Amino acid sequence: MTAGWFLPLIAFVTLALLERRSARPEPAGLRADHLLNLVGLAVQGVVIPAAGYLIATRGLAVHWPDLAGSLRIGCVGAFALNFVFVDLLYYLQHRLFHRVGVLWALHQCHHASPAVNVWATSRNSLLINFLFVYLLLNPVLGFLCDCPEGFFLAAALTASLDLWRHSRLPGRCTPGWLGRVLVTPAHHHLHHSLDGQRVNFGANLMLWDRLFGTAAEPNGYPTRYGTANAPGPWRQLLFPW
Repeated sequence: MTAGWFLPLIAFVTLALLERRSARPEPAGLRADHLLNLVGLAVQGVVIPAAGYLIATRGLAVHWPDLAGSLRIGCVGAFALNFVFVDLLYYLQHRLFHRVGVLWALHQCHHASPAVNVWATSRNSLLINFLFVYLLLNPVLGFLCDCPEGFFLAAALTASLDLWRHSRLPGRCTPGWLGRVLVTPAHHHLHHSLDGQRVNFGANLMLWDRLFGTAAEPNGYPTRYGTANAPGPWRQLLFPW
């Protein structure tokens, strides 16, 4: 279940160094914003993977051991199950986060960041971290797959792409043709802009946005990020407590 665990770490270090080298001007955030970014990285980088591991090894493996590997789809099928099917479920869930009031209140912390970069990737309210389809489904589906290595390799690639699409690198770093398939940084930065929060909900693939009519093509990076009337950073983090 640890296949490719190092990919997100390599992606984070590489992107952080490239962002620092590119030195693109960004809005200055409050100290609390930077702390929220670090809390989010710790939760999604350590707490959530540990929780998923415990669900699979201390829960499913103990109580339903006969189900391990019962989904016989091979390594390619297991990879596609995560990279394509779970990606579709995330797209649908992400749209709900923007349309249902209480879910938006939980998700708003992510969008309230005044800057979008690799450091802000995991900025979220604490509760919503435990509601993402990745934690709800990945331990179960990975446990059921006869090739969990393929499934979790796709999960690691998804986490790496999450860091990439939040990164702020010069446009020349992303070939134009790549945006026909994947959600690029420019696509996702548009989603984080004040006027773009109803488009580009996908994580890995642009397919779902194009299929369901929510795709929009970017024109460079937005000049402003954030949300209107957002509460203070710590209220964002702790909502609804």
